[in-house]
Amino acid sequence: MMVDAVFDSLRLSGRGVRIGVIDTGFGGMYERRWTRDLHVAAYADFVDGDTTGFFLAERGRDRDHGAYALACMGGCVGGGDTIKGLAWEAEYYLAEVDDFGREPRAEEERMMQGIRWLLAHDVDIISSSIGYTVFDDYGGYSPGMLDGRSSRISRFVDSVLTANPGLIFVQSAGNEGDGQWRYNTFPSDVREVISVGQIAGDGTAREALSSVGWDGVPYVKPDLCAYVQPPRRGTSFAAPAVAGLCGALLEYRRMSRSEMRELLQAAGTNAAAPDREVGYGVPQTARMHLRPQSGNGRRI
Repeated sequence: MMVDAVFDSLRLSGRGVRIGVIDTGFGGMYERRWTRDLHVAAYADFVDGDTTGFFLAERGRDRDHGAYALACMGGCVGGGDTIKGLAWEAEYYLAEVDDFGREPRAEEERMMQGIRWLLAHDVDIISSSIGYTVFDDYGGYSPGMLDGRSSRISRFVDSVLTANPGLIFVQSAGNEGDGQWRYNTFPSDVREVISVGQIAGDGTAREALSSVGWDGVPYVKPDLCAYVQPPRRGTSFAAPAVAGLCGALLEYRRMSRSEMRELLQAAGTNAAAPDREVGYGVPQTARMHLRPQSGNGRRI
């Protein structure tokens, strides 16, 4: 739903771009046809520190969540002949921070550790499919705190982005839209974060599970939406699709975070009337006025 023929002709693939991934479960990545050829430069496990089984294929979706997110970000077959994600030639740095099935508040600290590790690797983009509402051992957060600074993880991410104006942070908005919480999750409430919800198959309406933005802030969340191809569902996979687009756009032209946010928002299908259901909508490369260049079609 995002790219047009002109974008395709540019042959962008995220080459020369470093993407950090915050997620859980990268099991089976090297067994999957979509992800086995991706360039993983470094990886770290902040749950138990044991990386011996980091890519081990195990039964159940709890151990391949991150692997599938990678497919949405840069999945390809045949060296880019067939693609599932737009940044298949990016350099990836993987941080596992979430113990799937449990939600202790300690996971906020793990996510912060993962972000610090990614910053040490000088990544250009961080794509996070991990977000928080309430914890198994802490119920002190509420939707009324979704102001980008009240939760511990949101304060941290906000400070990181303030210190790093070139860093692009793409965050899943959360799958609380048809649940009790309903609103976006932390840290997708941070203003400078590019929070991504899931659009329904019609390309216009919010998928029911996709979190809506809290109306207590003077800015719109989610920022954007993307379509998630079945059988998987959830903003965990919509956000990586947008992160892959960001990777390709950085290859085309290096830009600051504010420039990237403005470009994506202005190109959204709902840019004329952004709301708290789908934000600015699905970004359209046809609206970005990209131009083919001479030579191999790349502009660095």
